[in-house]
Amino acid sequence: MTQTPGDAPSGGQPPSGRQRPPRIWGSEVPWRNLHFTGREPEIQALRVQLGSEFQAANRRPPCVLYGLGGVGKTEIATEYAHRYADDYEIVWWVRADQEDTIQASLVGLGTRLQLPSVNPVDRDRAIPLVIGALQSGEPHSRWLLIFDDVAAPEKIRQYIPRGGHVIVTSRINEWKQVLSTDGIEVTQFGRADTVSFLRQRVPQLRPSADAAAETSAATNADRLADALGDLPLAAEHAASYLTQTGLSVGEYIEAFERDAHTLLGEGIDMYSTNAAVATTWSVTRQTLSPEAKNLFQLLAFFAAEPISEENLIQPGRVALDPALPVPLQKVLSSRSDLKKAQRELARFSLLSLYGQRNVVQLHRVVQAVTRARTEKDDPVLARTLERTVFALLAATDPDAPEKEQNDPIYARTIHHLVPTGALKSDDRLVRNLIINQVRRLRLRGGNREALSLGELALAAWRSAPDDIQTLAMAVEVAWAKRDLGDVDEAFALNADTLQRLREHHGEEDDTYLICANSYGVDLRMIGKYDEALEHDLSLLPVVERVFGADSFRSLNLSNNIAIDLRCVGRYTDALEYDNYVAGTRERQFGANDRNIASSKFGMAKDLRRLGRYDEALEVARETTDLMEARNEPWNQLRLLMFGGLAVSLRRVGYYAEARNLAEDTYRRFVEYLGAEHRATLQMATSLMCDRRVVDELGPAAELGRATVAAYEKIAGQGHPNTLIAKANFAVILRAQEYLSAAQEVNQAALEGHRRLYAYDHPNTLIVMTNLASDLAAVGDVRQAREIGEEVVVKSREIRGPRHPGTLAAAANLALDRRATGDADAARELEAEALAGYDSTLTLEHPQARIASQRGRVSVDIESVMP
Repeated sequence: MTQTPGDAPSGGQPPSGRQRPPRIWGSEVPWRNLHFTGREPEIQALRVQLGSEFQAANRRPPCVLYGLGGVGKTEIATEYAHRYADDYEIVWWVRADQEDTIQASLVGLGTRLQLPSVNPVDRDRAIPLVIGALQSGEPHSRWLLIFDDVAAPEKIRQYIPRGGHVIVTSRINEWKQVLSTDGIEVTQFGRADTVSFLRQRVPQLRPSADAAAETSAATNADRLADALGDLPLAAEHAASYLTQTGLSVGEYIEAFERDAHTLLGEGIDMYSTNAAVATTWSVTRQTLSPEAKNLFQLLAFFAAEPISEENLIQPGRVALDPALPVPLQKVLSSRSDLKKAQRELARFSLLSLYGQRNVVQLHRVVQAVTRARTEKDDPVLARTLERTVFALLAATDPDAPEKEQNDPIYARTIHHLVPTGALKSDDRLVRNLIINQVRRLRLRGGNREALSLGELALAAWRSAPDDIQTLAMAVEVAWAKRDLGDVDEAFALNADTLQRLREHHGEEDDTYLICANSYGVDLRMIGKYDEALEHDLSLLPVVERVFGADSFRSLNLSNNIAIDLRCVGRYTDALEYDNYVAGTRERQFGANDRNIASSKFGMAKDLRRLGRYDEALEVARETTDLMEARNEPWNQLRLLMFGGLAVSLRRVGYYAEARNLAEDTYRRFVEYLGAEHRATLQMATSLMCDRRVVDELGPAAELGRATVAAYEKIAGQGHPNTLIAKANFAVILRAQEYLSAAQEVNQAALEGHRRLYAYDHPNTLIVMTNLASDLAAVGDVRQAREIGEEVVVKSREIRGPRHPGTLAAAANLALDRRATGDADAARELEAEALAGYDSTLTLEHPQARIASQRGRVSVDIESVMP
């Protein structure tokens, strides 16, 4: 692509060192830019289109370079002229922004050609003579004419001769009918070219042998290129400015963001031009219709991102500010007038028009300069335009971020909220849109994006800490924090928000109920399962009364109650809630909605804990198939679902497949959330079991030890998931024959469970089952039998006689009865256990095979939630 300035031959001098320089080298030809960078595709496209033939019969059309002002069209034409000067006898530059200068330049060429009868005073007669001489090839047949900055395509055709080479540069993009050519569009630099140019020109950005300095320079060059949108003229200004002033890159970017018009309007000695960059688009704007000019100003108050037509036309939803210029009111009230104004701006390359997506976009430098200039020249109009942008954005809000069908609508405004300054607006509708955007991002798994936007908004609204919208945003921020692993911060923020809502808005306020729902999740996350269940059950009637029994809010709370029930070991009740929520969501949202997958994910967990492993695997496969069909990115929900599928595979006995899937999913968890996020640790708790069952005891123990340590640091030694990790780790230690260590860890896990639960929790029974195996392994068979007898009785009562956990405990107890001399009771219990395996998991299941061979069956615990 192109670039600008440096030292080069004087404009009127032909390139030095040529074997056969042009006989005529126009004085207007710009100096060659010694810092010309990139643009090889455009140069080669010119070369191919112009070819190497020179003859009067040649009807090849001129080559047109078109694009935004400042994008480097003139630089490309200049480089081409210098690079291929040897091919020409004449290289002539025509300033073509006005018809008068075109005529004067052609007459000047006739004088240089020493054509008889060319009288500068009689242009009407002289110009045809010059064009005729060029077309005849007499006295020179090899010529290149460059018409730079053509402003009126319909007038240029009469001045273009045939038979040689002609390059036209223009901001206008409509050339097909005028010159029978589509032209070559010149866009901004590629990032690598911008960075390369800046690092050549700016001393503080030049390559360094010092690693730290090199990294800093490369990073700053990329930051600067991004801020300037890779626009060549802006990059030239920045390079010249930084070189001449010694300003740092950070200070330049701050000045640009503060007032691009003033910064780029400062006189700087630039190689290619002495004109201020900020005036580059002024001449074009003077030729626009009032409608196009006013629309251009309005678009500058959006972000330099795609702007949908639906953001601009809001019939019946926006009362246009009467202070708006009348031409702009006309444009914003009529699609046909809007499209006409857009096409006019696109014709002059002032914006990019994308018909297929129905969006327009201004280059970020054009946008910044135009906005800053409007704010400086007419601050009253600037504020009116800003308010209008806010109103247009707010009017798009369907006020239902939970519905996936609204995602395209929200996607049209999300990128405009921060750059436009909308976060600082006190307009209630604008703030509601921002809250909904944060909520939508969070609901779709974009917690980092939600937190980033939410915290910016919260900081901007803090002057009214008890305002309902400030508190609503605080709820969303807390939710995103918790999902990202900042459980303690989320809990503290929710507790404060809930108190403020209770005091200032009441306990039946919508936002209070949403916050109370989130607070219930906090209680679960810190391991207060019984308290969370009590809280959520008491909240449900109020939520159903306020929002409706089958509302999105009520279903979310019912979903949470299912999780609470699962946490306290009431799996049948949890499955009932999950079935209800899944069925209702499917009727409301359709079978492919991600909320359905979330509900079925819970159902699979319930079924696994109920010992219905085949059903659980079927439902788990449905959830992952649904996520695959949706082609969602690897967010937390999708990762949890694949982790759940791995558990289901292990439960059914597909150990190798489970281990492979778990390894891959764990790796993705670490990449996406980090090694110490609670969801990652939940996956690690499962993976250590997968490694154990395929006899990878070393890696299993290594992961187990690290997981327990991480849980203790993050959640505390007494958290349920810490205790679960310890219990699973103890099984691995026993498999490695670290018998005393296994018993010690299991004993600690059991004591922790008994402190947590005053009742017989299924997880407590699992720990007891494994502790009995630890005792038997160290020879304390009588105590092992004593624990086993207790477990079997309670497990039959709580989980049922044919639950795999009950069968494992029974098979192990049969061994302990036999070891203590009670052979008949052992035989009876063994037969009962094997019959149970045969009717449920089948005798081919790995655990059934171990039991049939009179080995000890080890069982593990699935984490209840991150």
